[in-house]
Amino acid sequence: MTKRFLLFFFLQCLWNLQVTNAQNVDKRIQKPGATQLHDNIKTAIKKGYAASVLMWEYDTLQYSRMSAQFSGVVVSNGGEILSAAHVVMPGKTYQVIFPDGKMCLARGLGRITIAPTFMLPDAAMLKIIQKGDWPFVEMGWYSDVKINQPCISIAYPESMEQRKPDVRFGHITNLNNKYGFMESTCVMEPGDSGGPLFDLSGRLIGIHSGIEQSEDVNYEIPVDTYRKYYTALTRLENYTSLPLDTNVVSKNQPANNFPAAENPDKYFKSVNKRFKTTCVNIKSVIDGKEQIIAGTIFSLDDVNVKTAFKNSDIILTKSSMIGEEPFITLSGGKTVKANIIRRDRINDLVILLPVSKLGKEGIRLGMLLADTLSNNDLGSFLISLRADSPYCSSVLGSVGVSLPKKTSYGYLGAVARQKGQTLLFTFIQPNSAAEAAGLITGDELLAIDDKTVNDELDMFKALQKFRAGDTTLITINHKGEKLIKKVALKYPTQKITNHPADHFIGGKSIRKDGFGNVFVHDARIKPWECGGAVFDITGKFLGINIARLSRTSTITIPAVAVNQFIVTAINDSKEGN
Repeated sequence: MTKRFLLFFFLQCLWNLQVTNAQNVDKRIQKPGATQLHDNIKTAIKKGYAASVLMWEYDTLQYSRMSAQFSGVVVSNGGEILSAAHVVMPGKTYQVIFPDGKMCLARGLGRITIAPTFMLPDAAMLKIIQKGDWPFVEMGWYSDVKINQPCISIAYPESMEQRKPDVRFGHITNLNNKYGFMESTCVMEPGDSGGPLFDLSGRLIGIHSGIEQSEDVNYEIPVDTYRKYYTALTRLENYTSLPLDTNVVSKNQPANNFPAAENPDKYFKSVNKRFKTTCVNIKSVIDGKEQIIAGTIFSLDDVNVKTAFKNSDIILTKSSMIGEEPFITLSGGKTVKANIIRRDRINDLVILLPVSKLGKEGIRLGMLLADTLSNNDLGSFLISLRADSPYCSSVLGSVGVSLPKKTSYGYLGAVARQKGQTLLFTFIQPNSAAEAAGLITGDELLAIDDKTVNDELDMFKALQKFRAGDTTLITINHKGEKLIKKVALKYPTQKITNHPADHFIGGKSIRKDGFGNVFVHDARIKPWECGGAVFDITGKFLGINIARLSRTSTITIPAVAVNQFIVTAINDSKEGN
């Protein structure tokens, strides 16, 4: 053998060893086979996903959107779409967007909605105008549906504003409530109305209609309502009473008799037992108020680090919920002071270094090598760890999601208007960042962040780049004196409506958007339980819960971004020491 060949052979062996070590970095991880329930969920999603559509009213003359978004499902290759009556009007035109990005127009056909509640039966139909061979789903049978039967929602929640649907998992809790609807635990919110509910064979069993305040109460229009009034719904008519002509609802297909699905609880409990101690609570003070947030322990025992990480234990958590001088709360009430090492404003992460050993085993850095999630993983079971509560199970709903700064931009709380050649503050909101900085009405705005501001548009552009919590310098002319004010920007006022979707237990996180690449699942965690780790049922680390976005959605920073943040901090500590 040549020396060159021996060197190549040695390097190849070294590479194989590194890969093997990364894959087996934690002997606690086991790889159980997927449960039958897990397989059935994946099969149902595969059948129903392509035909689940996003819609809104559309002006074909102005080429503009005319309504809020809602959901629907195509049930024939000719393009007949089932949805909810409270979002559809006969004769109106609607934009239809498929998950693959294909777009077309549909016309509202029949709808049935009856006074005085205008709820029952809430059924409507649309039809795609263009001819085509459209993806569609098979309609199931109400007689097949049973209490506690698993079910899957594939719809478009308004809070996410995405062009691909979100998957949620639940079970049937009521076959016929006081309004005549089925009920399921598949959480819904505005935007989901008209979306499909599937059984585990991928057959349509219901259409989303409404919710109550409890996350477990979600109204579904039974599929047989559409079967019974199918012919009537194909006509362009607004029915204010039940149509007299009905279709015969007769079942001519075998019932769906699924084999008993293996209960995934044992996998959840196994993962929770192995990693429960990695989740702790952290206390700190922000704006004079004590805040509590969960955090995740990471062990760096097998990493060559120097001064900044000499303890070999770090805590990763949600940055916007950590003030100065944080304390980690351990079991029994013991607290350990921690130092803030690094913040990531984009992903809202922060690394804390305890001043003493925690005495708990953390997630090892090598576990952060999880593969990137894809649409093929939708419906996968996930487990979220919580410090003082039982674990929370969920399913993966969406991947590769980008959430703009809709409610987390840097808010000044001031209005400026042009008067001649000057730009003057005309309104300062009480308790705002502007008031705290000492800005008053009549001050002339000269510059933001050292950039000259000439008009309202310049002001908007200058502030647009900032996030809540950022600090900037604002130059003003105050009664002939040029002053520079240091301003700590705040969050805009959080709007809470009377809709039940805004009143679930725990509510939404304050920082819940402005993320570039996250995944979404239907875990019902509280805002203060963010910062905990998320695993799949094999024990693979997938990321850190970072926000409760809405009634339907918890947001998670993926493992790859967590890994990059920690490794960058470690490398910077090596270079600096």
